[in-house]
Amino acid sequence: MQHLQPNITLQGGKYRIERVLGQGGFGITYLATQLSLQRQVAIKEFFMKDFCSRDESTRTMSAPSTGSSKLIEQYRKKFIKEARNLARLSHPHIISVIDVFEENGTVYYVMPYLIGGSLQDYVNTHGTLSEQEAMKYVKQIASALKYMHEEQHICHYDVKPANILLDDKGNAVLIDFGISKNYDASGQETTTTPVGMSEGYAPIEQYQQNVEEFSPVSDVYALGSTLYFLLHGKRPVSAVHRASGTALLMSKQLSQGVKDIINASMKISKRERAKSVDVFLKEGCFSIHGQDPVPISTADDEGTIVEQPLCEEFNRLSFWKYAIGILLIIIVLIIGYIYYTKGGSQPDKPQVEKASYQDYFEK
Repeated sequence: MQHLQPNITLQGGKYRIERVLGQGGFGITYLATQLSLQRQVAIKEFFMKDFCSRDESTRTMSAPSTGSSKLIEQYRKKFIKEARNLARLSHPHIISVIDVFEENGTVYYVMPYLIGGSLQDYVNTHGTLSEQEAMKYVKQIASALKYMHEEQHICHYDVKPANILLDDKGNAVLIDFGISKNYDASGQETTTTPVGMSEGYAPIEQYQQNVEEFSPVSDVYALGSTLYFLLHGKRPVSAVHRASGTALLMSKQLSQGVKDIINASMKISKRERAKSVDVFLKEGCFSIHGQDPVPISTADDEGTIVEQPLCEEFNRLSFWKYAIGILLIIIVLIIGYIYYTKGGSQPDKPQVEKASYQDYFEK
């Protein structure tokens, strides 16, 4: 037996377990009732499914070996830190913590139960979202990540549709901070536990365990991948496969502005990727380091890969770059013409005939 059974109570009868909501590598989440207030809550229990076991009679969690015990204790401390981090976060689109306690040889924390389910469940049930609806949710989570990155120096590292729930008002709420990391003022990680990854949503640096330094761009990639899922109904090809040359295909039905956002946020290289979640919060097209983004390959209705043009804003910028360049060339030619025809030329240098410049402008 791994999970707690229905009707078991915790904290001396304060909470009653109803059923399991989900289980990951580091914990089990239950639907429970807070009996004193007669309200439903979600309770997350620390339980490493590959290393922990539970005594059926006492419900106490244990480790099978000394080596496992050390690893479990390391992650148990991180679980407690996760609960404390969540408790001090205050944002309308981040899940809050109601209670934290130890029991059954492990740790629990209590959160509000959000009735809307996850965005992954919603898309699987109802189909893909419109651009307007998808961007509404993505902007809400982007605002939560902006708060975490800029005010708390925390990276989530597991942003995905399954970790975004909908509340009773239809707003998106970010959950599951199990592999999040805190960073100090110098940008160095405060814990050294490895970071996991979710296939299709994790950027390449998480596969390489390159997260020692504070880097919000990892969450930027994951949120871009989440936007992709909401609009296509399937997770994008993994960063590892994309790095090996597999194309990221997008629907022709998407507007160019949304394609540009996905393109900017899902660059394989950290250096080329959009540097903050502002890429989702600001309107219009976005450039990386002031350069035009490379068009992304998309698929038409027959699945044929088609190169998409840059958005209109970038086209306008490119036009003005060339126009200014040509204008500067013309100005230099005019100055040269005046210099050589109005007495500024040297006797031993050939004179430039006026007709040649007239011919140039006529062309």
